[in-house]
Amino acid sequence: MLLTLDSSQHANFSGVLATKSLIRPPARDPRLRLVPGNVVLFWQDEHLPHAIEVVDGAIRAVRLWSDGTRQIVTFFWPGSIIAPAALQRYTAETLTRCTLRPREDVVAPEPCGTDQALQASLRLLAATGKKSATCRMAWFLLQIREHLPRDPVLQNASRIVIPRNDIADYLGMTLETACRTLAAFRAQGLIDLPTRKTICYLNIPRLMRIASLQSESC
Repeated sequence: MLLTLDSSQHANFSGVLATKSLIRPPARDPRLRLVPGNVVLFWQDEHLPHAIEVVDGAIRAVRLWSDGTRQIVTFFWPGSIIAPAALQRYTAETLTRCTLRPREDVVAPEPCGTDQALQASLRLLAATGKKSATCRMAWFLLQIREHLPRDPVLQNASRIVIPRNDIADYLGMTLETACRTLAAFRAQGLIDLPTRKTICYLNIPRLMRIASLQSESC
C-alpha cells in the first residue's frame, strides 16, 4: 500500500546533527543530539556526509515516488547505524523523540545508504513476498518485539511506536486489513492491545508458527 506523504506536517531538520542549538545534549557525551518526533533528518537525494547512530528512539526510512506516494523501506531502532551516502535513496523521519549521535568513524566496509536501503527492501521481500496478510503481520510483530520500549504504567505491555498506517504501508496491505488482522490476533489470544499504543505478547510460539506458514496455509 502506498500512502501520500504530506511534507508540511514535518519539520525539516536536515543537518540537525551538526548543530548545537536544538536541544542541549546530555553532559556525558557532547556529541549526542535529542531530536523530537515527526522530524525529517534528511530528505531523499540529499547528501549525508557522515553516519548517524540511533542511541534511543525509532526512525522510519521512506522512499518517495514521483507521483507523491511513498513506501516505507525499513525502520531504525536503538543500536542501528544509518549509513552515509552521496545521495540518500530514502527520507529518514523520526517516529519518536530520538537520541542520535553522528559517527564520522563509520567508513567502508560499512554499506552506503543506497546499499542499506536495497538490502532492507530485499529482506522485507524475502520475508513477506509470498505470505498472506496474517503471516506478514505475525512476522512483523515478532521482528519489532525486542525493539519496543516497555510501557511505564501497564504491566507486561510494550509501547507500539509505529502508527497503524506505517505498519500497513510497510507490509503492503491496507490500513483496514492491518487493523482487522491485529483485532483477529487479539480475539485468538495471541496478543492483547490494552490501548491503541500498547501491546502485550501472549502466545509467541503460535505467532512464530503463523509467521512461518506459506500464504495458502495462513
